[in-house]
This record gives sequence, C-alpha cells and structure tokens, in this order.
Amino acid sequence: MLSKPKRFFLLVLLFVFSLNTSASTRLEVGDWDIDDDGRADALTDGLLFLRYAFELRGDALISGLISSSSEYTTASDIERELALVYDASGDIDGDGNVDALTDGLLLLRYLFGLSGETLTVGVVANGATRTSSSDLEGFIGNLMPSAPYITLLGSAVLDHEQATDYVDAGATAMDYADGSVAVSVSGSVNSSVAGVYVLTYTAVDSEGNTAKPLTRTVTVADTTAPVITLLGESTVEVDQNASYTDAGATATDAVDGDNIDGDVELVKTGSVDTTAAGTYTITYTATDTSNNSASVSRTVGVLGPKTRILNVFTNGEIDPTWDEGFNGADSGISWGNCSNDGGQGCPNIAWELVDDPDRGQVIQIEHSSAGQHAIFYVKTANPQNLSVYAGGQIKFDIKTISGDSTYSMKVDCVYPCTSGDRSLGVKGQDGWEEVSIEVDALVNAGLSLVSIDTGIVIWASQYTDTVFQIDNIRWEDTDGDNEPEGPQIEYNLLQYGKGNVSDVINPSSYRCAVDYGNWIYNAGVVEPAIPGCNAATKIPTGTPTKIFPQIIGNALHKNVPTHKWWGSIPFRGEMRVGDVNDTAHLTADPIRARVSNRGLRVMGLPGGYRVLGNFPQYNGPEPFAEVFDGVALANSEYSNMEAFLENFSDGSVTVRWMENQLDIMDATLIHGSPYIFISVYRGDLVLKTKASDGAEKGIFHESSNGLGIWTNVAGIRNNFLINSDEALDNRGIASSEITIDSASKEYTLTYLPNVVGTPDNEMIKFFEDTARNVVSQVSIEYEVDKSNNSVTVNHSYEDQNGNSLETIAGLHPLHWKHSAQALSPFKIRSARGVIRFAKTTSFNYQIPFVGVLPFMPTIENSMNLDTLRSLVTEFIDGGESSWINSTDTYWSGKAYGKAAELAAIARSIDMDQEANQLISWLKAELEDWFTAETDGRLDVLKYFVYDETWDTLLGIQEAYGSHQRLADHHFHYGYFVRAASEICRVDRDWCSGENFGPMIELLIRDFAGGDNDEMFPSFRNFDQANGFSWADGRADALQGNNNESTSEAANAYGAIILYGLIMNKPELVDKGIYLHASTAAAYWQYWNNIDGYNNLGGDYDNFPQGYDKITTSIIWSSGADFATWFSGAYAHILGIQGLPSNPLILHVGQYSSYMRDYVALGLSESSNSRPSGLIDDQWRDLWWNLWAMTDATSALEDFTEYGLNYDTEAGESKAHTYHWLHTFDTLGQLKVSSELASDYPAALVFEKNGSLNYVIYNFNSEPLVVSFSNGKVITALPNSFTIQKD
Repeated sequence: MLSKPKRFFLLVLLFVFSLNTSASTRLEVGDWDIDDDGRADALTDGLLFLRYAFELRGDALISGLISSSSEYTTASDIERELALVYDASGDIDGDGNVDALTDGLLLLRYLFGLSGETLTVGVVANGATRTSSSDLEGFIGNLMPSAPYITLLGSAVLDHEQATDYVDAGATAMDYADGSVAVSVSGSVNSSVAGVYVLTYTAVDSEGNTAKPLTRTVTVADTTAPVITLLGESTVEVDQNASYTDAGATATDAVDGDNIDGDVELVKTGSVDTTAAGTYTITYTATDTSNNSASVSRTVGVLGPKTRILNVFTNGEIDPTWDEGFNGADSGISWGNCSNDGGQGCPNIAWELVDDPDRGQVIQIEHSSAGQHAIFYVKTANPQNLSVYAGGQIKFDIKTISGDSTYSMKVDCVYPCTSGDRSLGVKGQDGWEEVSIEVDALVNAGLSLVSIDTGIVIWASQYTDTVFQIDNIRWEDTDGDNEPEGPQIEYNLLQYGKGNVSDVINPSSYRCAVDYGNWIYNAGVVEPAIPGCNAATKIPTGTPTKIFPQIIGNALHKNVPTHKWWGSIPFRGEMRVGDVNDTAHLTADPIRARVSNRGLRVMGLPGGYRVLGNFPQYNGPEPFAEVFDGVALANSEYSNMEAFLENFSDGSVTVRWMENQLDIMDATLIHGSPYIFISVYRGDLVLKTKASDGAEKGIFHESSNGLGIWTNVAGIRNNFLINSDEALDNRGIASSEITIDSASKEYTLTYLPNVVGTPDNEMIKFFEDTARNVVSQVSIEYEVDKSNNSVTVNHSYEDQNGNSLETIAGLHPLHWKHSAQALSPFKIRSARGVIRFAKTTSFNYQIPFVGVLPFMPTIENSMNLDTLRSLVTEFIDGGESSWINSTDTYWSGKAYGKAAELAAIARSIDMDQEANQLISWLKAELEDWFTAETDGRLDVLKYFVYDETWDTLLGIQEAYGSHQRLADHHFHYGYFVRAASEICRVDRDWCSGENFGPMIELLIRDFAGGDNDEMFPSFRNFDQANGFSWADGRADALQGNNNESTSEAANAYGAIILYGLIMNKPELVDKGIYLHASTAAAYWQYWNNIDGYNNLGGDYDNFPQGYDKITTSIIWSSGADFATWFSGAYAHILGIQGLPSNPLILHVGQYSSYMRDYVALGLSESSNSRPSGLIDDQWRDLWWNLWAMTDATSALEDFTEYGLNYDTEAGESKAHTYHWLHTFDTLGQLKVSSELASDYPAALVFEKNGSLNYVIYNFNSEPLVVSFSNGKVITALPNSFTIQKD
C-alpha cells in the first residue's frame, strides 16, 4: 500500500504527463541546472526541484534522476544546490510561496517545452503576481545558464579496428540564446597505431560563454586476422606416382603487412604422398603480431589410374545413349537417311546383325555394286558432351568378309560440325583386328566434344561390293589422366505442369572460349573471365565469379529489374571516376547522367546531340571525368561512395549513395522529366562545374530558394536550376564548387530546355513552379479497346504515398504525336526527336494495333502446290540433324520457329504426315528443354534454371550474353513461345495446365512478367516509359542501353498473342497487343522516322539535321547507329528488322511507299539492286520476303529467275519463302488505317490493285463474327482461315 504523500506525488506526475508533452524534448536552464551537468533537463533537474518542493530528501530525492555526466551526484550536494535556487527563485508565480503544485509544475512544464496556455493552465496560484505566460516564461528564462551545452553524436567510448580509416561522428552544441553553435574538437585518432585516444569537444557562444567539455575515448586495436590467399586451386587432383609441388599461399594483414616482407607468420602443415591414392589436406595458418590467426586448407586428391568407357555397340547390343540406333546415308537418294530399317530405304548400303561363332551378334555392313557413296552410322537424338574423352580413343574391331579392306570413318557433332573424313587404311583383311583412333586427332580436325551426336560413322573407302563386320565399338580413356566424373550436385526441381526447371546450374554445363583471354559461359550471372580454359574440350578451370544485384531499401522488396534506361544500376552500381572500364550512363532524356563514386554527373543530352558519320548520338566529352559539360552533384564530406538501386517504378529510378554503410544521399530521376529530386542525409550538397565563373560557367538566376547555373563547355550549353523548399545557403557560387545547404536538405535540380543563351523569366517560372512537387514514382498502365484493338497508354505521376501530383512531364514523340494532351510552348530536340513539355498530373496516348496471324494462308490457285510440296519434302528428307545445328537458346529457338512455320504450311496443303512429323519433333525438343532432369541426374544441356538472386530464367546453353548480361531473353524465348503456339494450335491438350502450358507461360513471365508476379520483374525487356524494348540487361555501354531487331521483339510479343488466343487467355492477349502495338509504333517513330519521311517537317521530323538515311538499325539510349553488331553490309543493317519472316512482324511493311525506298536502300550494295545480286550470307531469301511486302510481283520474278540453288537464312526455309512470295503476290500489300481496324487480333486487310482482301484466322471452335471499322462484317469459320475479297 502506497503512503498518502507517494500517492499524491504519482498523481501529480500523471497530471504532468497528460499535457501532451514529449519526454524526449529537453531545454537547458542556467541556475536550474541543479546537477551541474551543463544542461537543465525536465527529467533530472525539473523532477529534482519538484521532489524537493514535495519535501523529499536524501535518496528519495535523487533516486533515478542523476545522469552519468552530472557533477553533483550525492543527496547532500543536490540539496545544497536546490536550497540556493529554491530560496532565491523558487517562487515562480510570485504568490509568496514555493509550492510543488504551482511553481514546481510550472518549472517542469517549461522544461518539457510547453508555452502559452499549456504552460499555465491549472497551475497558477490565486494570489500570484505573475500570471501571464509571457511573464512566467520571462522569469524562468532569465535564469537560464549562459553557456551552451554539447551533445555527442555516437558513443562516448568506441573500439576501432586498426589500419582502417577512422571517421569521427562529431558532436553538436546548442545555446539558449544563440541556438546551434560550432563545436571544436581537440585530439586525434591515429588509426594506424594501436592505442587509446581521447577526443575533447568544446563550444563557445557569441558572448564567450564556454560549454562543459565532453570527451570520446577511442581504443584502436588490431582484432582482424590475416587474409590467406591460396596460390592455385583449393582442390587439386594429381595422378598417382606423379610429382606434386604445392603452389603455396600468401598471407596479408592490414597492420603487419604480409608473410614475406612483413610480420605475419605463415605456417604450412600436412603433406601429400603421391605414391598412395587418397585425399590429403594441406593447411596454412597465418598469425599476426596481435595473435589473430586464420587457417585455409587445400585438398589434394591423388588419383589412381582408371578406365572410362562409353559403349556404342558391345555384346550384341547398342548402348541406350545412342537412342536413334543404326542409320545410313546414301548419295543415291541425295544423301537422304534410312533409319533402323537395315538399309531398306538406302539403295547402296545395308546392314544387319549376324552371328559370329566366337563373339555372338556383330554388325555386318554391305556396300552395293553401284559404286555410289553411302555411309553407316550410330546416332543419338540428344547430343552428348564427351569432353572427358579428350586424350582418349575410339576403339572398335573390324573384319573384312569380301571386297575392299580399306576403310574410312569420322565422328559428327551436330551438323555442320564434324571431324571430317579419316582414312584408316587396310584393316581386318586377315580376320578380326582392333582399330584405335585418337580422339585428340579428331578434335584437331574440327570435332567439338561438347555436342557429339554420332558414336561412329564408317564406310568402305571404295564403297563398292564390300561386306565387312564391326563389333565392340566404344569410346575409351585409359591413360589415367581422366577428368573426374561430373559431380553429383544438390538441386531442386521447380515443377510447372509436366515441366520443371532447376534451382541451380549443373557445373558440368560450364563451357569456355579462348579469345585473348579465358571466358566462361553457361555459368549464370557471372563475370566473364575465368582462370583457365581447355580450348579443345571447352571446359573451364576455376570458379566463376558471381555477380550480385546492387540493390537496397525499397528495391529489396521487389523482383530485381534489369534492362530499362537505368539498367546499369542493379548490375554495376557506381562508376569509378577516371576508370575507362566504367562506361555506364543513364538516359532519362533529356537528362543524361553518370552515377559515380563521387555522386551524379548530370548533362543535358540535347546540347551535345550530334550527327557523327552514320551515328546520331551524344558522346559526351571526357566521359569518365567527375564533371565536364553540365554539372555534378557531390557531397561535402564523402567522396568514395557506393551506389545502389534504392527504388524504381515504371518510369522512375532512385539511386542511393552510401559510404561505410552510412546513407549519404538519394537522387530520383524521371523519364522525360526535367527534374532530378535529391535528398542529402549527411554532409552538404556540392554542385560542381568544370570552371569557375567566366566563359564556361555563370549564374543567371538567384532567389531565396533557387539558383540558376549555366555551363558552356566544348560547345555544349546547359542551363540548370537548383531549388529547395527552404531558403538556400549557397557558398562559393562564383567558384567551380558551390556548397548548397538548406534546413530540409531536400533539393530539385532542373534541366531547362534551352541550348542557346540564358533562359528567360517565363521559362524559369514555368519550371520552377512545380520543381518541389517531388515525384516518387510513375505508374504506366495500358488498356485495349476491344472494338478496334487500339491501345491507350496512361502515364501518372505520384508522390511517395501514391497520390497524384502535378509536375512537368516531358512527352517524347511517340507520346505527344498520339495524344490530345495540352502542351506548353517549351520543347527541345533530343535523342528520340523533339520533347514537348506539359504541366500535368498524367497524360495518355493511343496507338493502333496492326494484327497477327499464325502463318500466311495458302490461297487456292496462288502457287504451284506440287513445287511447294517438293520443297517441304526436301526439308523433311534432310533429316533432323539438318533442322537444327545448335543447343543454345537463340539458334535453337530460330530452328524451332522455322519448323513451326513449315509445319503449318505443310498442314495447309494436306501434307499431314510431314506436318505431324515436324510437330512431334518440336514436342520432343521442347519437352527436352522443359524438363531439367534425365534418369535422376541434372541435365548438362537443354534445360532451364530459375535464378532467385536475379529473379530470372536462364536457358542452358547461353547465347550472346543471355546469362552474364541477361541479354535478349525476349528474342530467344520468343522463338520458343512462337513454336509452342503452333503445337498448341493443333494440340491444345499439350499446352494445358496439366502438361506444358505452365512452362510456356514461365518463359513469357521471364521477359514480359506482370506487376504482381512473384518470380519475375514487370516487363523485363520492355521499357514502358520509352515504349520499346531494350536488349541488354547490364546497360553499361557509354551510349546506355540498345536494341537492334525490333522484328524479333515483335515476334516474341506476337507469340504471346497467338498463345493467348489459342488457349483462351484474354489477359495474355491484351498484354501481347500492348507490347506489339507499342513496338510497332516506336519502330516507325524512332527507327524509321515515318513523319520525317512523309515531309511533315519541324517537330515531326525525329531525325536530326544532317542525318541522311531514312532509317537506322540500332537505337541507343542517347542516339542511334546505322550498323549491326556483326556486319557493315546494308543487307544486314536493314535486313535485321525483317527477321524472322512470319506474320507476327507484318508491321514492318505497313507503309508500302516507305518500304519501296527501304528495300532499295537495303539492296543498294547488290550487284543488280535485287536480292539475286547479293553475295552469299547476305540473307537473299529475307530480302525477297521484305520486297514482297511492297512489290511481291517483282520479288517473285527475281526469286524465280535465280532458282532454288541458294543458302537459306538460319530461320528460313525454301518452302516458306516460296509460299510467302506467292501469298503476298495474291493478297497485295498490308493495309493499315483507323478505317480498317478490326475487333479481332487475328484479322488483317490487304490491298491488291485497289481491291481489299480480308484475312481472318479464327482460333475458336465456333464461327466468329468479326467487324471492321469500315462497316465490313465477316463470319469466320472455326479453327481456320477465312478470306474475303471486297
């Protein structure tokens, strides 16, 4: 039970705390500083006075109220001090008495920071002479101490690691009269020398009053163990009885140096006995002078000799590896194949199993008397990696029964890869003889061991009237130098219907190349360099160096984004000033920026945009400097920072700079915006320029919260404003380093769209008015109008809470040319054309959709069907080895797309058997890719891996940086989806949720995921802000990101539409329409400048003055190239926009008159200005197909005159080209206009000689009514084409 005084005292305290005070708010009192700690605090001095007034004494007075910095700590000292102030000044309200419930509470409230009525209510005595808050505040305030007080930032006692930089956290000082005052510090910390250091902090106010000093004790000590680096690998294998010399190790220590010249002791324990097979451990232990130690071990495996054997045919049986069995190829049928039929389909070679009295069944092969070349081979449908047999042999036994005893052999490795023919000489004429061929000799002749698809290919050299037998065929390595078997690794399968993906890459999948260095691939998102590479086997040595996303803060809660106009940030973070290897720039356009270790270099792209040869671009002079043209945003205290992706949205990015794990500052850039929003957390903002005021820099505007700076360097003019919500404290504005401070530490840097002279007041006011409306995110959404399939795209600007916010939006040509948005008079020409500025909270624009088809229809009487059938048959007869020559995602995808087109054509001309053969092959191929495990082991090639670090899907094997740079996923996987869609069209069950539909959709999700996808970022490749796709994930080139083949992007997005239509998934259809329509619209704006071509002139001309081409090929963030990555030939530069030839890329031909000039330019280097005059490998067939989009009759004539003796482009077939040309010749040119739009995505209109041809493919099982905007209504037949002529 509490006594009455104690209960009363608690009630008083409850009353005090009920007045909405903050216990953390502290003010200082001079004479009220009872405990003499340099400040007066409500929770110490205030409560001491209150307790004293309640007549508490001794321990009851001071209990819990004495701070660690108090000078007076005993009850007697405190009572003495209280008696002095109590008698002299305790009667605060002047009623003649010192009372706890009046004077005590007045003092306590005052020290809690209360004023006005909240100070006085209920606590002024009736007889008081001081009753107003002003009198009471004045009375108490007059007794405030005159000296300031100091507050340490951070701990007063610190442990610091020796030999690391010590950065003091500092201290602050406050004075009752002066407010914040400067703090001086004496003493220093030598972090290179162990010891105890004391820093003393003092402060003096304007009247000379000195604060009570505070100290910080810093103990510098070496507590970190040395770092040991093994020389060589941590795991080593040597052959038994071979000599072994350990490579050694080195040890380094930040304090004691190393084990060679320094004071680090490195001791080696353990030994290796190479005479005995086994596993040995060598351990290195390093100890520094502070007795910190570390150990690292090397495992040495001594391998006994062993023999590895891969059987081909032994004991009368073929090994299951060779699942396509015995085969022949015969020149008598144009090198057609006969498989597992004993040679019945081959006129000049036959084989059978016969009994040998000693061996059992052996293979007997017979050459006919016709004298025509034929071969026998054993084949697999799954190319094998036989790299472990490098240095080994292929062995077999042979016996001549009759005829010639001279033989030849070879081994193939996925067409056209081969060892070439190898003569064996005379063998087996006297009975069974063993033959041994060195594998390395075959490798040196061109064999690649990573993709072997024949166990042996053999024939009699004269291939006439010869019968011979072979047996015991095997691959063998018995020299003891075998590489270890591929390790059994731990992995998990993520199941999607019948398909699955792995969660790790099989190390046996790793491959490498030697090209002025050793370069690894198939290893995920890693650095490209690797310590070693066997050029013959393509097997790397060493451990790949993984790359981890440079993300922090809000970005950690989202799937890792790549590509985009700021794509280098998650991959690379900061660029080092002066490092020529750190080339990345961001392009928010019109702003271009370089994120560096010192901050942000900001340039206006328009001022430096030039035509340099074939390349309109902004190179940026001195690109690796901290600042040159433009300005740099730096920090007054930190200059060696790291940069991370902190947040992002559909149209914005926020970069966070940190140093020593401290947040330093943020910058948010908005695509198209003139604004950069900056937050500074430590230090002050420093705005740097190349020069001080003069010819290259000056000030054009000053206000209380704004400053205008112009720069003019290397002929590049820039004008910037810097603004804050609070008054700016600018120091050194005439210099090249302006220190900028404000109370809020929040700023906006504005790029003003004026590259000549000084901005006028109207421009300054327009951009300054909304400069501090801080945009945190941009939301970009789309909606498909089902009446005509046009797409409306909306950009909304939002604050950090998602609320709509007025700002200045920069609309690029794709935006403002298709929008009704009201625009300001302010504009500027930049990389994509003229940017128009609008003051708005959002804008939207509308773009048309061209339409897609699953394949071009076969129209009655449009072509010679016998010729077409013969071309289909020729392709089929070439055999599966000729249908595909790769196991990577790009070239495999192209092969699958080619086969899908041909299967559809074959079915349309009643070649169902051939169509089904192609579809069966496609199913087998895709099912191989769509399952990551075979016989309980993780696959080595042709499987997918989900990388949860980068939130991406990786196909094995890699092509063109699809792992290391996450490049081109939409290109590669788009081909897979296109091929799968053809399977779905004829077999929907295969694509059901129970079968392989989830795997198809997983590929789509990787390159075109939705906003709420749990595994993948939203629209990986597609940049919603720009309206087109980027190819490169790292985006770290000097010109930013790039995209070349828009047609391959359209192929991917069109494939999404096909799959969605077939499988009745409307959300995927709408997504595909949006991506396809935007890709097409951007292609015509930015790659082809269609308005400039049509002489609209002025702002409508997107290409800069001086650029003399009607098109470009590669779009960069800050420019364009008239070039390709692989060739300077015009046929390639322009042809790259026309592959693959299929009706998912018909947008490239929607302007027939433009297409005529495009084709003429592309063929301008041809010997006869036609495809027939192109040299080989310049895509002759693609150019016939492109020409057909504008003049099919002429294209067909040139094709017919040239004949069929030409090499096809890798994704094209002769049957498809023949079909394409004749179909376009019948239909005419694609006709696209608002009057001919339809309400069905697979409905298009063509025009021939003034007549319209309506083409519809209905994917439904019921008739479909399709309406066109010109009033035409057609009922389309189910699951087929409907064609009507107007």
